Amino acid sequence: MERRFLWVAMGLAVVVVIAVAAAALLRGGTTVPYNGSIIDPPSPAADFGLTGPGGRTARLSDYRGKVVLLYFGYTNCPDFCPNTMGVLRKVRADLGAQADQVQVLLVTTDPARDTPERLANYLAAFDSTFIGLTGAEADLQAVYAGYGVTVMDEGTTHSTRVYVVDAGGNLRLTLPYGLTAAQVTADLRRILQGD
Repeated sequence: MERRFLWVAMGLAVVVVIAVAAAALLRGGTTVPYNGSIIDPPSPAADFGLTGPGGRTARLSDYRGKVVLLYFGYTNCPDFCPNTMGVLRKVRADLGAQADQVQVLLVTTDPARDTPERLANYLAAFDSTFIGLTGAEADLQAVYAGYGVTVMDEGTTHSTRVYVVDAGGNLRLTLPYGLTAAQVTADLRRILQGD
């Protein structure tokens, strides 16, 4: 009697495992979570226009068709900003041929000091494709509000997440500070593949 109960229990366990696997396949076969925080459902990223390289206006929508990694920081930052830019430099290198499908934008939290030229020089030390953006205080405050970014202490205290905007202009993920380049690259590859 106990043996029959054991066989029935094992049979039910096998059925449950098969059902879970079948459900995963029907969903596309992916059950591995993202490393970043998923925005579900994805929402349209707030568009904005700020001053970019050479004093030209750059809009987020100018980069439609690419995955945008949007970060808020400043050039005199001693830790979070250079560490994050270093990780993003490694991510672009790890993406290989797919790197051209990704654009890094840094929106300054210190417009009093971060001119377009200063931002360009700072970012060039990490990757020549990274773009720095600045603007009038009111314009920047509107962008911060649009992304729920906290900026205090004349810009030296700021949120440290990277916002991932997909090629269609939708906010898909936020990447917390401390993820490795390998973790970020894995997330971006999934988004670039349309996951």
